[in-house]
Amino acid sequence: MSPHREILPIKGPLRIDLPGSKSISHRLCILAALNAGTVQLAGLLDSEDIDITCATLGNMGARILRGGSTAEIRGPLGKTGIGETYLGNSGSSARFLFPIGSILDKPFRFAGSERLHQRPFGELFAAFRELGGKMTDTAGSLPATTLPGPLRGGPIALRGLPSSQIISGLMMLAPQMSRDLEIVLGNDIPSLPYINITLRLMQRLGIAAEQEKNTIRVTAGHTAFSGVFTAEKDMSAASYWVARAVISGEEVLLEGVQRPTLQGDEVIFDIAGAAGAEILQQKNGVLIRGGLTRAIEADAIDCPDLVPTLAVMALFAPGKSVIRNVTHLVHKESDRVAAVQQNIAVLGGGSAFDGRDLSITPARDYRGGLIRTFNDHRIAMSFAIAGLLIPGTFIENPGCVAKSYPGFWEAWG
Repeated sequence: MSPHREILPIKGPLRIDLPGSKSISHRLCILAALNAGTVQLAGLLDSEDIDITCATLGNMGARILRGGSTAEIRGPLGKTGIGETYLGNSGSSARFLFPIGSILDKPFRFAGSERLHQRPFGELFAAFRELGGKMTDTAGSLPATTLPGPLRGGPIALRGLPSSQIISGLMMLAPQMSRDLEIVLGNDIPSLPYINITLRLMQRLGIAAEQEKNTIRVTAGHTAFSGVFTAEKDMSAASYWVARAVISGEEVLLEGVQRPTLQGDEVIFDIAGAAGAEILQQKNGVLIRGGLTRAIEADAIDCPDLVPTLAVMALFAPGKSVIRNVTHLVHKESDRVAAVQQNIAVLGGGSAFDGRDLSITPARDYRGGLIRTFNDHRIAMSFAIAGLLIPGTFIENPGCVAKSYPGFWEAWG
């Protein structure tokens, strides 16, 4: 793919078939591999991140037959092939898979890209050790190596975490622990809807898991289930098309999307509706009729992946917009707050970050320019939205979208 991609003002109406949910695809593959039976999966996201997760599960002993958006996975894990994995820049894969190293038959090394090694894993490592895990690490981050020895389970309090994925990773492994796992959550856990995804998927698969107020309990005991399970359409991917409709006035149909979903990012429909768009649930999907008559007001504590999209939408809103609670975005695939602000400045817009909230002030006139993606898929796709209305907008390193949405540019036009 060319090192730069110009965004052209192509208009709809559009009918879009979204890829499968990245969050659900990760979890289904991992839960299937930890299971003692054979599972058929459909609707999976076919992307770099899911490739990384499946390759690692294969190295850990799972038998996996992939075919694009489908997979047959036979567990359980334990008998290790290659005792290491390369995780690229997939923080999700790292946090979900790291605890599994405790049930393998030999040491297992986790490493990734330079950026991944800069991201914080100290809280995950501390929880792993508190539950009896043995490991070595590199200054609180990757590369790190787990040593054989199952986690003991029992009670653990988790607070002040950079990601809810730490909790989900422990939940998915809990049936393999020596005792029932009881996680007491602090009041400062980001992205709580993602924990609910994990909980509800485990329950659908027959795993004894429950949440009561701020306490999650998962029963220990090896699981065996079989059947066919299908991933929902990806609501983070949906956000780019919702924003496109909102700012351009296009009509976009997201085929096969049925609300409600398991995913917290479906709040994009509510935010768009509050900003002036018309959102209609139909038998064949969700229809968005564009319109942007009000500034964006949103709290990102539970939907951090929407922040770049909302920030670009805000460039075309009538007045100053505020996106609250974005601090934890500095530890994503890039420092997303800095990346968003830098690229808004390239286009001539204004922004301010006070350490917690991000505000965007639209300009009267914009100019085209080169959008730096920092190898971050969500920065690339979000600023493609701006290019629809700002001639001369180019996206650097467009191929980075393969991390979560390989078919994005073909669909975008």
